[in-house]
Amino acid sequence: MRFLYKRSRVDLANEELNTVMDVVSSDLFIYLDLFVFSIIFTLLLSPAIASVSHMILFLVVCYSLFACVYYFVVSRIKADIR
Repeated sequence: MRFLYKRSRVDLANEELNTVMDVVSSDLFIYLDLFVFSIIFTLLLSPAIASVSHMILFLVVCYSLFACVYYFVVSRIKADIR
């Protein structure tokens, strides 16, 4: 059965891997990921939050905090490396 499966060339695999790494490490994808994590964090803490307006405020504050930490820490490190 092994002869039926043709392996791709190494340079094609590296090219596809580089494309995936570019998408995963893009700023837009990271900010979207931070927003999803903020929603999950807010939903997990929803029993402790008093009202819907407080929940929305907590979501905005949580996302802002995560985005600021990413921007000031990780983006600065990336800029120093380049």
